[in-house]
Amino acid sequence: MAAAVGILGAGLSGVLAGIALRRAGSEDFVLYESQADVGGTWLRNTYPGLHCDIPSHLYCYSFEPNPDFSMAYASQPEIQAYLRSCAEKYGVLEHIRFGTTAETATLRESEGHWALQLAGGNQVEHRVLIAATGGLTAPHYPRIPGLDTFDNPLWHSGAWRDDVDLKGLTVGIIGSAASAVQVVPEVAKRAAKVVVFSRTPNWVTPRRNARYTAAEKVTLRDGDAWRRVRRRHYRRSMLWHHAFTKRNRAVEHLRAVVMAQMRAAIKDPDVIDALTPSYEPGCKRILVSDDYYPALALPHVQLVQHGVAEMTPSSLVAADGAAHRVDGAIFCTGYKLGGREDGGPALTVRGRDDKTLRRVFAETPEAYRGVAVPGFPNYFTVCGVNGAAGHAPLFLSAEVSVDFIVRWIHKLIAGNLKLVEPNLAATRRYNARIQTELRSMSWAGDCPGWYRDKHGRILPFHPGSFGRMRRELRDDHEADFDVEPH
Repeated sequence: MAAAVGILGAGLSGVLAGIALRRAGSEDFVLYESQADVGGTWLRNTYPGLHCDIPSHLYCYSFEPNPDFSMAYASQPEIQAYLRSCAEKYGVLEHIRFGTTAETATLRESEGHWALQLAGGNQVEHRVLIAATGGLTAPHYPRIPGLDTFDNPLWHSGAWRDDVDLKGLTVGIIGSAASAVQVVPEVAKRAAKVVVFSRTPNWVTPRRNARYTAAEKVTLRDGDAWRRVRRRHYRRSMLWHHAFTKRNRAVEHLRAVVMAQMRAAIKDPDVIDALTPSYEPGCKRILVSDDYYPALALPHVQLVQHGVAEMTPSSLVAADGAAHRVDGAIFCTGYKLGGREDGGPALTVRGRDDKTLRRVFAETPEAYRGVAVPGFPNYFTVCGVNGAAGHAPLFLSAEVSVDFIVRWIHKLIAGNLKLVEPNLAATRRYNARIQTELRSMSWAGDCPGWYRDKHGRILPFHPGSFGRMRRELRDDHEADFDVEPH
């Protein structure tokens, strides 16, 4: 058998799992990463203008401050470099098998192992698997009639092409959400004309990004000063949590901040009306940008208040029937949640009774506290279904989830247990409770988006604050797990 623990993915969650195992005294693990370096999302995505939406000193591991971030909201290259430095510093790099893709994982119930099939034909076995693959990896292209007939360059923001010179071109940008608000201003600096197809407007708050001075960086080298800055950023993030829980004061404050930024940049009342969402802040993802609204006010940038209904060899046809000739098209249309078009996991995972995780999630997409699923013993996910605090950076949710997972791995190995898994009844009780809470939150509002499944279940987030989530995961909840000894 290979290492006791197999970790799928070397993004921020996978690197964290490796660090946590080493800190717990274990070297018996391996990470599988399809790319050539660590970073996950922050390695795959390289589109211009990409920065985190969370302040830099909150968007990092709590145990590894980085006083050298160059700005208040770090850029993609800085975040990827930070993750790699952490993997190197904490001895995780030598555990990673780069350029290795896991295709299927099959439970060997009688043995208490998982058989992992790798691309190329090799098979390895692990007592435990940790899925740290994230959900935003494979770019999503909407099924637009005529897509295959388009003759000019087209690509997705998540698979950026640096080989296309935008100078002098008319560029169509399809979508107006998280990547678009960063891509549009950058493309507008290069292209002769930009046509933005916005099916649904979003709430875009200012980032107020700024570079740190040398003196500020020196101050942040003091641990106490860094922790004070981090606590301040966390307290500010609670405004978003209050909006998600539909506290009127928070909702109205966010609305006022967005509208002030919009009106400062745009004077045309018709454009302001077109950019003002009909739903409350928090129903969809709240976006962050300093320069999206100013870019839309530029004379060579055109806002189309419709999605793209059809593509011809040289045009994008909006839902109102108007055809717009373009020299290239950039899709800012999000990702296949879970890595597949149907929202299921990219890796085929077969658990008890030969059921796949994809099939189980198609029937009832639920997990136990975001970290484990009944019927899939010895298989853990970092920030899985309902496994992340909506207002806090993924780093924080990942840390408490990984701590919980590593404690259970220790119980399994030290106690010579064959299988551990959450009890189905306990999982159902837990999910019934949190879904009741979630239905009262902003994410259940009347707006389009990927937060809800076809039955109205809200899937990405824990309903509470990060503080509550952390308190709940400090307990191992042993009564909620079934264990089978060797």
